[in-house]
Amino acid sequence: MTELRQACLLGTAFTLLLTILGAPTFATDHEPAAAAQERSPLKTDFLAAAYLPGLERIVVAGAHGLIGLLEVNDAGIQLSVVADSPDEDFTALARLSDNEALIGASSGVLYHYDGETVTEIAALSEYDEPILAIAAGDAGVWVGGGRGLLARSSDGQQFEVLDIRDSIVTQPLTTFPGAQPADWYMGVGNLIADSIKFTAFRNGKPAKDPEDYEIHTDDGIIEIANGLDMEPAPTIEFNFHPGPAYRGGDVSWNAITMTGNTVTIMGEFGMILQTEDNGANWIRRDVKMVPQEPEPPYWTAATQKDNIIWLTGAAGVSQISNDSGATWTDNPSSGLEGIFGVSLQDDGTAVVAGAVGLIGTYGKDGWSFADRTRLRLLSWMRNPIVMPDGSVMVLGGRVTAIRLLDGEYTRIPVNF
Repeated sequence: MTELRQACLLGTAFTLLLTILGAPTFATDHEPAAAAQERSPLKTDFLAAAYLPGLERIVVAGAHGLIGLLEVNDAGIQLSVVADSPDEDFTALARLSDNEALIGASSGVLYHYDGETVTEIAALSEYDEPILAIAAGDAGVWVGGGRGLLARSSDGQQFEVLDIRDSIVTQPLTTFPGAQPADWYMGVGNLIADSIKFTAFRNGKPAKDPEDYEIHTDDGIIEIANGLDMEPAPTIEFNFHPGPAYRGGDVSWNAITMTGNTVTIMGEFGMILQTEDNGANWIRRDVKMVPQEPEPPYWTAATQKDNIIWLTGAAGVSQISNDSGATWTDNPSSGLEGIFGVSLQDDGTAVVAGAVGLIGTYGKDGWSFADRTRLRLLSWMRNPIVMPDGSVMVLGGRVTAIRLLDGEYTRIPVNF
């Protein structure tokens, strides 16, 4: 098993971020005075953020009970911390209305922020697993997190916790790219045996089980012993429980997007699932079948604008869909750093933020990156937020705020 696959399969996105949060600050003998902010307490790490147009502020959340508002002006950024916020590590945030936000905590508790006060809504995780994704739109409010946490609401107040194992999760009809003797991996495990429809021929006659092939349902492997015909090529469709082998449902949902009634959830093991009926039925997207053990991506963030979805993950991996998630295309790698946040500008340019101070854009001319040395980027970045004037504010750890405007990056001081 490669190092990349080990990294993708171990832990959740929250564990990854806490590791980064706990990294030490390295000062130099010639540290600029302005860099003192970078040594501020962890309470000023901006782990999640969203723009609230009714308040004309960015609402931010982070570790150690941080909830606050950022006012961006010509003099810099003013941070106003919300008094008496719960003593939680906040891990996810989404705009609910022009003046409201929903905020998720590492304990699995969901909170409502009305622009002034913070109120607990519900404890959504049976195991106190972190909330890692929140999305609100025409399909209601959806919340995802660690260890299979998934919940939905029609009003943002009353939530129903879903067990995806109670739903029908389908891999649609898939054609094998080859039929040579090999262990063919379907990229998912926990197949439901009586749902499998495998069609294959050998020398013009239906292939025989187990003489020509054998299906291992827990691991999601079809072992082909004898070469099968490619005219027509073998096909398969089935239902399954997402998650690691023998542990269906135990998967971290790290990103959620929606358009109309279509909800897309993404996370560990390269999972991309969609529902159009409030979670009663799910369909797997980005299906890949390979004759060797796969290295699935570890998805960490996503954004949707009209029919375009951008999906990002560990080790600089990202994908784009131009048809609301039905089909996907790999983007060129941005490098080795994980991408923790992504937003889309009006012209379709993607702005990403990630590990080791990564900030960059991907457009018609390919990748372009901020100069980390010039901007003194000593921390992770996570929150690229498109502002009303078309600029993008990128927020991250150690009270870091970077503005992208007309292709230029500027570090903006944050005042308390």
